[in-house]
Amino acid sequence: MEKPFFDDHCKLEKSAGKGGWTFLTMPIFENLPKKKNSTVRVRGFIDSYELKDFHIWAMKKGTFLAVKAEIRKAIKKEEGDTVKVTLWLDEPQMVIPEDFMVCLRDEPKLLKRFESYPEKAKKETIDWIFSAKTEDDKIARIAKTLEKLESELGKK
Repeated sequence: MEKPFFDDHCKLEKSAGKGGWTFLTMPIFENLPKKKNSTVRVRGFIDSYELKDFHIWAMKKGTFLAVKAEIRKAIKKEEGDTVKVTLWLDEPQMVIPEDFMVCLRDEPKLLKRFESYPEKAKKETIDWIFSAKTEDDKIARIAKTLEKLESELGKK
């Protein structure tokens, strides 16, 4: 089974002032795939309450998760209480297009090298290849990518 990226206890906090929101703070996670608005889509649990299609904010001061009244009522907890939080990334998995996979399967060492790339680098490579305007350009970009993978293997 997939290991959660966060599995610990956190204290519910509330921002000051009228209408303050309740939240919990987690450590900074350097490797989370943040969107432009610094959110990360997750799934998991706060105590026994299941979170689906939920977003956390990955900020410089820490990672924050808003805990709505609906959740607090369900788990019977409020500001100052400790909750058990278990989270998994819930980002859509990147799919490597079949025509590129065919080429990579022909060269297992290159496939292994490509699979070792960080997700962001894989996505950028695939986006670059498949944004080509013509089939010939796409084929040329696949060839160039395979050459790059080959040269990286030579440097190791």
